Amino acid sequence: MAAMQGATGKPQFGPWLIEQVESGKYEGLCMIGNDIFRIPWKHNSRKDLGDDDVKIFKAWAVVSGKINEHPNDKAKWKTNFRCALHGLKNFKMLEDHSKDQDDQHKVYRIIRPQNHQEIQSVEPNQLPFISDLYTAANYMTEEMEQELLSQVETMDLNHQHRETQPWETCSQQIIPNITPYSDVQSFQNNTPPPDQQLYTALCDLEISINYRRTEVLKTRLCSPLVQFHYQCDPSELRGQPIHFPSTEGLIDQTQIHFTKRILDSIQRGLQLEVNQCGIYGFRQDKCNVFVSTSDPSEIQNPEPRKLNQNTRELLLSFDKYIRDLKEFRENRQGSPDYTIYLCFGEKLPDGKPLEKKLITVKIVPLICRELHERAQMDGASSLRNENISLQISHNSLFDLINSLGFPSVA
Repeated sequence: MAAMQGATGKPQFGPWLIEQVESGKYEGLCMIGNDIFRIPWKHNSRKDLGDDDVKIFKAWAVVSGKINEHPNDKAKWKTNFRCALHGLKNFKMLEDHSKDQDDQHKVYRIIRPQNHQEIQSVEPNQLPFISDLYTAANYMTEEMEQELLSQVETMDLNHQHRETQPWETCSQQIIPNITPYSDVQSFQNNTPPPDQQLYTALCDLEISINYRRTEVLKTRLCSPLVQFHYQCDPSELRGQPIHFPSTEGLIDQTQIHFTKRILDSIQRGLQLEVNQCGIYGFRQDKCNVFVSTSDPSEIQNPEPRKLNQNTRELLLSFDKYIRDLKEFRENRQGSPDYTIYLCFGEKLPDGKPLEKKLITVKIVPLICRELHERAQMDGASSLRNENISLQISHNSLFDLINSLGFPSVA
């Protein structure tokens, strides 16, 4: 019997897979017991990997339409297949022999519904926010779950107030806003006042939110004020609101439980402010927020930096970025840092990879990325190409933008 068609016109994965197991067309894919079957699972890095070893993965890539996106990528075929398999409740893995040297495979049991209806599947693109971002990394193995449980004690939702750090003293100064708050709506409508057109380049941000390895939100906006919140009266919000997505669509219950625990401690969350001096953060809840402007995995001797509640703190200095860009241009230092990483409820940086954190926010000021890319186009030591014209003789990012004639954001 042909597999049932999903809403997208492709076969539903569950019935389709059972058909393939029973067809006998695939080497190593077969029933080995009552409702128990095995799937060949040879690692892609093996030199003896052949077409038969990935035949079932390629077959699903073909019928699901993913083959058009990745016509020759065996690893993507396997990931696509694995995601579809892990998205089902109708199959339970009994044995994992994927690391065996001689016969790499996995053993699954078919969980038959008691009413004996056709096995149904949930397509990844039917989940609220996973879509093409749905990957096998969202499925948490027992080892990953134990590691997460061991990290729970580091969750920092409302601990004691720490001493002020040296880097925070400058952020207490009163610095003029780049635009009156009354003009925020104008920025959101992409129609800034005529005398403030240049500031739109500063306020152009790319923002993404991750729940561990799952990117649950990615957006680009232009606003001098951004509010990250979860459960808050809309009347209390200022600037461009960004609501943390729910955990609906996540797979692992342990991850869901602890992610909800953090989300439930977030009301107004954190307000982000951009002005000509830099980007500032203002934590408004008891849920602690930690910040880093360097890739946490590359920091030696990391020291977590926690934002104080109800305190305006400098997250990224544009003046420092310009100084670092000059040094980079003259080959006196490495690439300047300009990406802001926020971690809610857990310490950062603490020597652990970013993808192990339950809730992280990544903020990229696109003007900084643009200038950095210009510096790299001809090499950091030579930026005299007329098409690039990045002669850094200014002491402020605003003056540099003005001299380069960046257009306002359309």
